[in-house]
Amino acid sequence: MTAPSIPVRYQARSFDRLLGIQLSINAELAIYAVLLAAAALLRIWDLGAGALHHDESIHAKFSWDLVRGNYTHDPVFHGPLYYHAQGLVFFLFGASDYTARLSAALFGIALATLPLLLRRRLGLVGTVAAVSFIAFSPTIVYYSRFFREDIYMATFTMLSFVAIWRYFDGGRDRWLVVFALAVAGSFATKEATYLSVAIMLVFLDVHLSTILAAQTLEDRGTNTTLRRTMLTIAIAPYAWAIVALWPFLGSLRRSAAWTQIPRSGDLLIILGTLTVPVMAPFLKPLLESAGFVAEGRLDHPFVYSQANPDAAQNRMILAGIYLVLVGAVAFIGLQWRWKTWLIAFGSASFAYLTLFTSFWTNFDGLGTGPWGSLDYWLSQQDVFRGDQPWFYYYLLMPAYEFLPLVIAIGGAFWAVARGDAFSRYLVFWLVATWLGLSWAGEKMPWLNTHIALPTCILAAWTAQRAWTTWSPERIDRLALLRLLSAAVVGLGAMLAIAYLPGGTTYLAIRFLFAAGAAGAVGYVASSYGRPAIATFAVVAVVGALGFFSLRTMIQASFITGDVPEDMLIYTQSSPYIPPIAEDIDRLAAATGKGYDMPIAVDSRDSMSWPWAWYLRDYKTVNYSDFSQNVPDPAQFDVILVNQADIATFQDSLSASAAAEKFAPPEKYPHRWWFDERYKAAMATPGVGSCTASGGECGPFQPQVKIGGHLRLGVPNWDTWGRIWDGVTGGWIPEWATYIRDHRRPGSGEFDRCRSCGSINAFAYFPATFDRATGLITARPLEPSQPGTDDSGRAVFGGLGSLPGQFFSPVDIESDADGNLYVIDTASKKLQKFDSTGNFIAAVDVRTNEGGNFPDSEPWGLGVAPDGRIVVADTFGWRVRVFNPDLTPTNVAFGNPHSGADPGEFDLFGPRDVVVDARDRMWVTDTGHDRVVVYTMDGEFVMSIGTSGSGPGQFDEPVGLAIDSTGVVYVADMYNARVVRLSPDGEFLGSFDVPGWGGQDVSDKPYLAMLSGDRLAASVPQGALVRIFSSEGDPLGTIGPDDDPLSQPYGLTESADGKLWIVEGGNARVRLFDIP
Repeated sequence: MTAPSIPVRYQARSFDRLLGIQLSINAELAIYAVLLAAAALLRIWDLGAGALHHDESIHAKFSWDLVRGNYTHDPVFHGPLYYHAQGLVFFLFGASDYTARLSAALFGIALATLPLLLRRRLGLVGTVAAVSFIAFSPTIVYYSRFFREDIYMATFTMLSFVAIWRYFDGGRDRWLVVFALAVAGSFATKEATYLSVAIMLVFLDVHLSTILAAQTLEDRGTNTTLRRTMLTIAIAPYAWAIVALWPFLGSLRRSAAWTQIPRSGDLLIILGTLTVPVMAPFLKPLLESAGFVAEGRLDHPFVYSQANPDAAQNRMILAGIYLVLVGAVAFIGLQWRWKTWLIAFGSASFAYLTLFTSFWTNFDGLGTGPWGSLDYWLSQQDVFRGDQPWFYYYLLMPAYEFLPLVIAIGGAFWAVARGDAFSRYLVFWLVATWLGLSWAGEKMPWLNTHIALPTCILAAWTAQRAWTTWSPERIDRLALLRLLSAAVVGLGAMLAIAYLPGGTTYLAIRFLFAAGAAGAVGYVASSYGRPAIATFAVVAVVGALGFFSLRTMIQASFITGDVPEDMLIYTQSSPYIPPIAEDIDRLAAATGKGYDMPIAVDSRDSMSWPWAWYLRDYKTVNYSDFSQNVPDPAQFDVILVNQADIATFQDSLSASAAAEKFAPPEKYPHRWWFDERYKAAMATPGVGSCTASGGECGPFQPQVKIGGHLRLGVPNWDTWGRIWDGVTGGWIPEWATYIRDHRRPGSGEFDRCRSCGSINAFAYFPATFDRATGLITARPLEPSQPGTDDSGRAVFGGLGSLPGQFFSPVDIESDADGNLYVIDTASKKLQKFDSTGNFIAAVDVRTNEGGNFPDSEPWGLGVAPDGRIVVADTFGWRVRVFNPDLTPTNVAFGNPHSGADPGEFDLFGPRDVVVDARDRMWVTDTGHDRVVVYTMDGEFVMSIGTSGSGPGQFDEPVGLAIDSTGVVYVADMYNARVVRLSPDGEFLGSFDVPGWGGQDVSDKPYLAMLSGDRLAASVPQGALVRIFSSEGDPLGTIGPDDDPLSQPYGLTESADGKLWIVEGGNARVRLFDIP
């Protein structure tokens, strides 16, 4: 009899099981899908719209070089992980401005997705909130569309955070491996990882100490809060050593009732063993002080430079250091859990070294990565890149991340006092990152990404906690309507608060709106009981601030773009660069030379970037510093010149065979930046702006110095007093307006930044090239003629080197016959025109006393009663006098002097000059904060003023004017006022000028006395001219909207009672009616 067969149970293979998964499409999944789709769209839409930033172009060019096999790691430019990621994008999709930012966008999308892995910790509401806050964060969205390393590091930081808590919750070894790879990826991206790793190490150590303390006290039945706290504090300094030596501490573990290593100990071993080798540069001072190596011998890049005869020996020293360190951590890891440690440490180390060696093709990366990265960036902290003040992030966070920041602050106490280890870690992460970045010497806007990230997660936790505190059994339609009403009330109140006019009365009304909204929301929430109040409060805050946050994000990323109206935009390449690059391509095609067309780029002030990216395919590009050596202009078809070198270049061009080869150049802002006037808001009078490197404006007066930057001491009451003054009506209203609008008043349209500081340049194209059509033509060069603008205003000048043209005109004066004199700070030329702007004569001011003085940058003019012209040659450190026909006289004086106690003829940047009826020239000695008076023959008369903000003191005196009674008016720029002096130099009074006080080198105001005892004052950064009475009463402004002023400088009244205004930004002079 045959036994019945037993059916074999079918064993589904993994792939079959995957195919069999039925995805349940529910409301939660739909919400995630919508949010992540929005996050993706915000990050990939129109990525190529703005010109590549200076740093972006470096990273893009290096990534492109990697694809072509020319990349080697250099710690100066971080990396190398994101270079490889971007290189892959270029390999797949080609090189363009759009694809140059694509890998950053993809990492930004990944960052928005990662909170889904924390749903167990964050809950439904918290996870949705975390994805939302990250997806729409103004800072994170902006830098997800920006090819810098910070979004990559933020993604790895978040992945590390996820891995920690997933391992805490499940204990699976896979999360230890993910954790190790995330840390390695972050180290291979940016050196700021050392800060995030320090935060994780401290937390894991304290967490471990807490668990060990609790185990000991529970075993002894004495586990009280006080005892546990005290024992945790006692164990914390040694907890890391306990887990490192765990197998060898058997008797201690038995006596303390420690049965096994807690999970925080496992993570600490992984993180510690990964970190110790890359901390090797911290051993350098110890080795030097002990005499094992000479001081500086192990400095990057000298340590392994091919030019160093000791390079081979130095490599052996480094190899020895790393063998010892890796051997030590291997001993710890193998004693712990050898298989897990080998997988985690081995995979992370292999990935790390593979990237630094460019897949093992550059073995110098074994030194530049583990050693050079930290060693170089430690040395850079004393450089204070950006030179930002200590309160920099206290400006950025409220300006951009105000929505999650308000919620996070509201939940911080809750998280610490009533939360768990997860919430406390969020608070610690946020506070430690904020303080750490504020303490560091380098402060940049992109680092705000690393503060915004924990803020978003803490705010999401707060939202979840508020919801769970209420814990409604169900949300019916009425409850939804009430929640919606809370959001609407919040928005309505915030709109009223934000847009009500200023003043004490309206301040009280603002408080009433805020109190009324809070009361209304509280009343509606009270119908569900007190636990519902927190939920309604969070909803009201989201309603109040959500619109403004969304608008801020859209404006920063999609509207202002490459125009630095936003503080997130730092030293941005201007939008004029891509069109110039396109014209270069069209010229290359029109001439038939293609990528062989020769181009010269002035590399001064790092102007090679972003041109090295935009000209990456051209084979004959000359990058040289024109201040050192100007290449022969005849050898090139396109020449890009830094404005600072324009005079040197013009001299070379005039003497070359290409004198008539080029058309008048196009002046463009090459790189520009946000107006950093906030540095002056906290400035110490007589000391200067508040920055990282100076200003004596810190919150504490240093008494004890720790390391390079941390200074502990007593409160600096002067600083706190200025903060209080700001809160009570100083700079707070202006800053609040900026947070609301993200634009400075009067800053102009987004495509024309009037308040931005800039490095300007000139683009020279052949005169035969028609840039409008892209064709080669034959057009004669003709000098400019006086004309009118589109509104019929008289205008003369224009950009160029021909007679009557300018490069950077700054000051203007008129003589008794109505003739006009204009000084050009770039070309060094003094030009004479008749009363309507027809050219008469010109002279190079460097030619004087029969000699040539190449160091020159004239900024000021004065005309004596007898018609002689006085030139204040600011950076020629001299005052020069010319006859009415522009022939030089024998009067020229001034000695360069930048120290204290200047002598009678020691001039540190003479900026302007005015001549009184007694033939005395008054000169603003700007660098010495004084006004010096001389006779027209160059004899010293008197010196007036000292540094400061009091009566008779100056801080950056610039423009001068004199009235019919002999009273002299001084533009006291940094003090934002006009100072009145008697003919004998006595202080008579002062009045404020709105718009002055900026620290930009090109923001220099001028004055002109008008008929009727009126005073005109230019406001270059505000793109306007203010008219005052002689006592300082405002009478009107000149600032046309149809054709805005661009850097208005010098002023002079015409015979018919109108005002000639020099526009440095447009290289012209225009005539305006005086209001």
